[in-house]
Amino acid sequence: MNRLALIVLLGFYLTACSSIPNSRPETVVSKDKSGMASQDKLEMADHSQVRSQLLKQLSEWKGVPYRYGGLSKSGVDCSGFIYLTFAEEFGIRIPRTTQAQVLNGIVVEQADLIPGDLVFFQTGIKQRHVGIYIGKNQFIHTSSSRGVMTSRLDNPYWQDAYWHSRRVVNLY
Repeated sequence: MNRLALIVLLGFYLTACSSIPNSRPETVVSKDKSGMASQDKLEMADHSQVRSQLLKQLSEWKGVPYRYGGLSKSGVDCSGFIYLTFAEEFGIRIPRTTQAQVLNGIVVEQADLIPGDLVFFQTGIKQRHVGIYIGKNQFIHTSSSRGVMTSRLDNPYWQDAYWHSRRVVNLY
């Protein structure tokens, strides 16, 4: 029982992001100012290249501390890291907040995840967290205690907190 309590407390400490409604959102595809779907610089269908770009981003940002509302290497929150990663690595503009990101793209089953998919978690009653799937059952995100890092989807905390996943761009 103490171990379970420790895992739950550790989980709350490791995550913090945003509050949004409990319901699963409907699909909305991101559009630019002209109303056209956002275009990507990199061929997103090349999963190994996407993974490579995400690992490059991780190496540049690893350990950057969590800061609510942050968008720099002096501090970044989970949705800010996702926002910056898609802009810097793929030239894709996505919404800034978890609340808006959760409405972007199409729902993807956990078993069908590919590098670049967003993974969303319910980390509290109204708290939500987001990361980017990098393959091999891992995702990158910003934790409140360790900053930008990787975690495993099969970790008991993340398994319990898993909400759903989204594919931001049409990869097929």
